[in-house]
Amino acid sequence: MPLSRSSFLALALLTASLSSACGYGDSRRDGYYDDGYDEPSPPPSGTIEQATIDTDQLLDAEPGEGAGAFIEYESGGTYRVTTSCDVTSGVDCLWDIVVTPLDGAPIFTISPFDLETDDSLTFGEVNRLRLIAYTGDDFDGFDFQTEPGAAIEVDVFLDEGAANKFLFWVGDGAVHNGAPSNPVDLIPSAE
Repeated sequence: MPLSRSSFLALALLTASLSSACGYGDSRRDGYYDDGYDEPSPPPSGTIEQATIDTDQLLDAEPGEGAGAFIEYESGGTYRVTTSCDVTSGVDCLWDIVVTPLDGAPIFTISPFDLETDDSLTFGEVNRLRLIAYTGDDFDGFDFQTEPGAAIEVDVFLDEGAANKFLFWVGDGAVHNGAPSNPVDLIPSAE
């Protein structure tokens, strides 16, 4: 039985085409500067696990009501990556998310949304996207289009620490709160 958008929210709370090396905004805050590639994310440790991401199953979250990185997949090859923060903490969340389509799948289009001047979205030469976002009581994120059915690798950091426990997606009919590894490979269900 498919879950409604509001059910996904409840479960989750409980448990522009860019050219190569092009970016949106920059990350400047408290003396920290990163264009998305000067300081690469730490290398993965251990095994990269795989998980299913259900096609056309969307998450519904409220901005500012908890730290989370949300990944959705829509039929036709569209992925959406969104970040949120717990505003009761009194500080913004610093998200660093790298997404790479697997098996050489191309990135056709990229659409940033709700990014401020201290956020950045860069597209690198190795066919990967990197979002660095200071998220407060809003959402920050992007959509991108790749080949239908293409899997992605997602590497998530929050405040410079591994944040796979804050990754949310719908897979095998359930909301997943936390990935088994960082990075994790997400493979779309059949369209």
